[in-house]
Amino acid sequence: MEMTNTRILQGLVAEGMKMRYGDKPGKAATLRWLWEIKQIIDHGFVDYYLRVFWLFHQYAYSNKIGYWACGATPSSIVCYALGLTKVDPLYYGLHSVRFVNDKRPKFQFDIESSRYNEFKEGSVKYLEVKASPAISANIQASLYENITPMNYLSRRKERSVPRNLDDEIAEYALTFPGKDSLFNEYNLRKDGKEWTPTGIAPLDEILAPTYGLLVYQEQMFDILRLFFNYSALERNNIRLAIHRGETKQIAAYKAKHYEKPHILSANEYEVVWDVLISNPKAFLKAHAVSRVISRYYFNKEY
Repeated sequence: MEMTNTRILQGLVAEGMKMRYGDKPGKAATLRWLWEIKQIIDHGFVDYYLRVFWLFHQYAYSNKIGYWACGATPSSIVCYALGLTKVDPLYYGLHSVRFVNDKRPKFQFDIESSRYNEFKEGSVKYLEVKASPAISANIQASLYENITPMNYLSRRKERSVPRNLDDEIAEYALTFPGKDSLFNEYNLRKDGKEWTPTGIAPLDEILAPTYGLLVYQEQMFDILRLFFNYSALERNNIRLAIHRGETKQIAAYKAKHYEKPHILSANEYEVVWDVLISNPKAFLKAHAVSRVISRYYFNKEY
């Protein structure tokens, strides 16, 4: 049987899933990686993923050059299986909607600063010699097209990562300009300020970890899937429309289910949409998680 690039990637991911989740990964893990790999194959990204795998896991890891996945990269269970990220997307409730979609994913990695030039120069030669059978031609032309190394990591002895980082992750997500009122409200609620749940149990369950506030894009995705069964692509498009303040597009999405039978009353329907648009600049939890956890592996030079 011919060993195609698709079979190579599938084999690498299957072995990686066993390493991460054991010989029999649970249903959620299995469904997640099968869905992701299908998107990768259907959209023609197999060679792209293999190129990144060889570049970071094989070259950087083998040469003990520190790197760290950030942005939406840690939301992908395929990236977790390939060893490109240390963040378990299932444990942290991360969605691959932002990363695996109809557009080529944007891998983001920070590179250990003292070895950045070594990595950049050596990885090109490494790919030419070692990885050419497993990746597309035209390597040099597209090597860094959608990979964005950033020059500010310095290595230190790894520390154990606490299992409960919820507050630290949320506070990171709320420390950016324009988030002051949400940051203050989050901390007041965390410290005991009373807040009133919506009374819609599934919605309150999604918002409970952040004390009734919409903090993350992933919460938006959960709400859109649970109440309206929007597809992964639709969920991301709605998120973008809200982020950009596209009122006509938002109204169209909102009206799409209004006249159809659903689990919400008219008043509840309005409450859910009020929550969805309450934080147009909702932060990507995957990025917040990666930034917080990276502190246990590297010193930062920002």
